[in-house]
Amino acid sequence: MFPIGISSFSELFSGYTLWIMIGLSVVNGVVLLFASMKFLLVMQQSGYRGKRYYKWLLSPETPYMSRLMLLCLLGLLFFCVLNMCFAYVGETIASYLGFLSYGLFIGLYIDSEKNVNAKVPLKKTKRLVRLCITFVVVAAALTFGIIVLVNFIAYSIGDKVVGLLRYAPFCLIPLLSPTFLFMAYCVNEPAEHVIKKRIVAKATAKLNSSEVTRIGITGSFGKTSVKEILNTVLSQKFRVLSTPASYNTPMGIALTVKGLDSTHDIFIAEMGARNKGDIKELVAMIKPDYGVLTGINNQHLETFGSIEAIKDTKFELFEGLKKGGAGFFSSASDGAKELFERFNGEKYSAGIDGENNFAYATDIVTDEHGMSFMLNVNGEQPVKCNTVLLGRHSVANICLAAAVACKLGLSPEEIAAGVNRIPALKHRLELLPNNKNIVIIDDSYNSNEDGIKAAMEVLDTFKGRKIVLTPGLVELGKMENVINLEYGKTLAKHADIVIVIGKHNAEMLISGLTDGGFIKENIMFAKSLNKGNDLLNEIVKEGDVVLFENDLPDNYS
Repeated sequence: MFPIGISSFSELFSGYTLWIMIGLSVVNGVVLLFASMKFLLVMQQSGYRGKRYYKWLLSPETPYMSRLMLLCLLGLLFFCVLNMCFAYVGETIASYLGFLSYGLFIGLYIDSEKNVNAKVPLKKTKRLVRLCITFVVVAAALTFGIIVLVNFIAYSIGDKVVGLLRYAPFCLIPLLSPTFLFMAYCVNEPAEHVIKKRIVAKATAKLNSSEVTRIGITGSFGKTSVKEILNTVLSQKFRVLSTPASYNTPMGIALTVKGLDSTHDIFIAEMGARNKGDIKELVAMIKPDYGVLTGINNQHLETFGSIEAIKDTKFELFEGLKKGGAGFFSSASDGAKELFERFNGEKYSAGIDGENNFAYATDIVTDEHGMSFMLNVNGEQPVKCNTVLLGRHSVANICLAAAVACKLGLSPEEIAAGVNRIPALKHRLELLPNNKNIVIIDDSYNSNEDGIKAAMEVLDTFKGRKIVLTPGLVELGKMENVINLEYGKTLAKHADIVIVIGKHNAEMLISGLTDGGFIKENIMFAKSLNKGNDLLNEIVKEGDVVLFENDLPDNYS
């Protein structure tokens, strides 16, 4: 006889026993959802790309699986002890007591993960809600299958101890939650593709029916900065709609287009790309009148594979310009200058240097409050500009935006007025106010090799002890170690103290600092940015200059 009072296996699928199994499965699906918030966050930050998510999941640097495994094993042990200790109350009741252990340990895991602050919080979108619902269904269905399986095994063996502990493997199910999420993603992906096509088609139709002037901005770096600068400058004369933050994908742009109406004169779209063809897709959607290239480097080399693939992808913007359109290229980037030569249409270059540039700057003066310079556009009388932005690269970005603004009919005086109104750009060499008489520079957004050069240049303009907190650079493919080694050598020339954040690039950064002759006692390591801030608070003093250079997303350790 089956030790828990079931004479035949079919009885598991009848009466209250079936409802208990269904109830356990549904509740577990919901519980696993709350335990999977970190995995959901990484899936979202991976752009809902399953390959990138699974690459992170399988990385030996991912600490979450080991923590989850530890808690699951402790839960399993306590489950067995609890069931065996209370066997005297009856086999049926005792076999369910272990779920108290499961609930305790999974609750501890959820609580511990809740207290870990995400660098970029999980955004509640319709796609995320759909994924969560599918996750619960998948998790509940597979949990039900596991319950049926363990009951079948227990029934087949017919041993009392096995019957008493048959639900113990339940404690190991949380280890499958990252896989459940991937399965839910795979289930949803065909429908998500259809939804995306419908939303993008609707946005494309709306743009096609509008007479708004369209500007596309792309580049390996500086896209958001140039977009914000151009938005502010053009707003002197036009009503402008631009993609917010880093909304540079088809869905992000489509969501922005929802706000487009007949009162808008200009639409500015930031265009991001990680693979060849990404810009071509955005161009087909927007059909830009003007294209702007901020610069090219090896950012996202990991997904592109080669620098030539990056150049070809960026050039897709100019290949798709409307007839009579024009291209604008930054002369501050060798890659952009190369594409300037490749483009046969109407084109303009802009940058700090006056040689062959449609817009350029002279008499640049930098201090801790920002910069001033003389702006020269289209050979007209130079105008003085003041900006709170830091770094000569910011002046180059302003010149690029000024070239576009001039082409659209703004006078040099109108452009200068717009430049003077440009606010500090969040996390891009942004001076942060504080009451400790120290200089804090936030350059934590998505740094790259060109960004490092600009940040070091800005750092050198300040007096005082320089402290840099950095996790290094990522998404550089096979070149990542080499570039971070060189980055460490660069830091050795400009910083006095370096706090290396996280272990992902720690070895290369520290090696580079050491090779660059940096004093070992001035190299510090912190597992996380929070730990780094704690270290900083211990050593910082009045007169110091602190630079936060890059901050890796949550899918890096």
